[in-house]
Amino acid sequence: MDLNRFFSDLASEKPVPGGGSASCVAAAMGVSLVEMVARLSVGRGEEASDEKAFTGMVEDLPAKKARLFQLAEEDAAGYRQVMRAFRLPKDTEQEKTRRKEEIQKAFEGAITPPLTLMEMVVDLLNAAGFVLERGNRNAFSDAAVAYYLFKVAFEGGRMNVLINLGSLQDASRKQFILTQLSRLEKAFDEKKRETEEMIQAWIDKNPA
Repeated sequence: MDLNRFFSDLASEKPVPGGGSASCVAAAMGVSLVEMVARLSVGRGEEASDEKAFTGMVEDLPAKKARLFQLAEEDAAGYRQVMRAFRLPKDTEQEKTRRKEEIQKAFEGAITPPLTLMEMVVDLLNAAGFVLERGNRNAFSDAAVAYYLFKVAFEGGRMNVLINLGSLQDASRKQFILTQLSRLEKAFDEKKRETEEMIQAWIDKNPA
């Protein structure tokens, strides 16, 4: 992804990219910070398991970052599909029926990228929590910023799921997605509490 072009497009009057893609890029920045802290921690782990974990992060996180950039593109594509569906002809009853079906299909498709983002963020909080707890102390604030970027990404993903979900008419499908959303919110809130307690403890020990 060309970030200079992305930010230029984001600031423009174009309908995409928007908040959904921005949330994915925020998460990608969080991944980069976790990777940086992991690199700074290799060779400094207190236990062999720490070294293995840091090395594993350095190897695995670039692929997650690439997936987040891909999700940013998919989010924009999902919104374009919604716009295309709304532009379908509606002169005849057959056209109206097809248009309605395509609109519903597009809204459901638009839910997938932000929901996937939320899933990824919940998983990435494990890595953020680990580098906060076991990583290089000199890079603690960088790890903390990574967490806050993940927090923004999660809330952005949640917002975009809810916006599109409001237009979904299939009650059973809507309930299925709401169940997934509730599960992710619960998992995120648990990790959020643990992580923010860790950050606050560090702040208390290192007063200004």
